[in-house]
Formats: sequence, structure tokens, C-alpha cells
Amino acid sequence: MNDQPKLPPAVVDAFWKRWGSNTFLSAQGLELELGGVGRAVVHLRAPTAAQRGGGGSDSVINGGVIAYMFDAALGCAIASANLARPEMHEVDPGGLRQSTINLDITYVDAAAGARFEAHGRVVRSGRSVAFAEGELLDDRGRVCATAKGIWRIFWPHRDRTAG
Repeated sequence: MNDQPKLPPAVVDAFWKRWGSNTFLSAQGLELELGGVGRAVVHLRAPTAAQRGGGGSDSVINGGVIAYMFDAALGCAIASANLARPEMHEVDPGGLRQSTINLDITYVDAAAGARFEAHGRVVRSGRSVAFAEGELLDDRGRVCATAKGIWRIFWPHRDRTAG
């Protein structure tokens, strides 16, 4: 992700204020990394026994774990892209909301390994709908699953009282 354009500091600050304290992600042992505009990675550095059991194997992570990794990676990629839009200068970034409309996951191979990364990137983001895609990689860089999704974007109202 180092070859991506850097996010402006104001965008990074707005992102972490709005999405950086996600207790669900931290409770699952997941760590979020922002890349360039429209890119994010969710890391699972040490899967627990409770996160394993996929396909009846105690060495494979569960498909539900993969699903919430993708939801976070793709959703955060979309959030970073929207926060970087010029119109965000006219509104409170804390009011930006989005929700998953569809998340389609293809499980390509058993997700066995010591560490995993879900990479998300924006395909297209409009004012009301955004599209993203990504891959889940194991600790050898092997693609274990792919995802594509659609999100609904809810923009905050413009502050009409500001001068």
C-alpha cells in the first residue's frame, strides 16, 4: 500500500475521529490500517481458537470472521475516499454515515495460517452509492477469498449558519 497517494492529514484526522474507535474490530483482535485515498487493510495478526473452525478444521478461520474483515476493509476504504472529497470541506465529517447494501464473498481456498489481511479498495464512489472490492491474504500472500460490495452513503447536511 506504500505506492498509494497519501491521505491529507485533515482526512486522516476525520477518519480516526469517526471510525477509529470501533470497539467491534478491537474486540475481535483486528487492526485497521489506512492506505491512500480509497484503500484500507484490516489485519488479523493472531487468530484465536474461537475464530477458527472453518470447514470443520481447527486451523482454518471461520467464514464469518472473513466476512467482518471484508466489511471493515471495504467500508473503511469507502469512508476514506468520501472524506477526501472536496465537498467534505462544507460539512461536518463526523456526520458522514454509510451502510452496507451488499457484500458478496467468494471463498477461494481454506484460510489457514498464522496471520491474515483483508485489503479493500474503492472501485467507484458517488454521492449516494459506493462500490468496493478486495482480497483476503494469508501469511504467505495467498488469496483465500475475494469480495465485492455496495454501500449506501448518507452525507451530513451542510452547515447553513456558517459564514
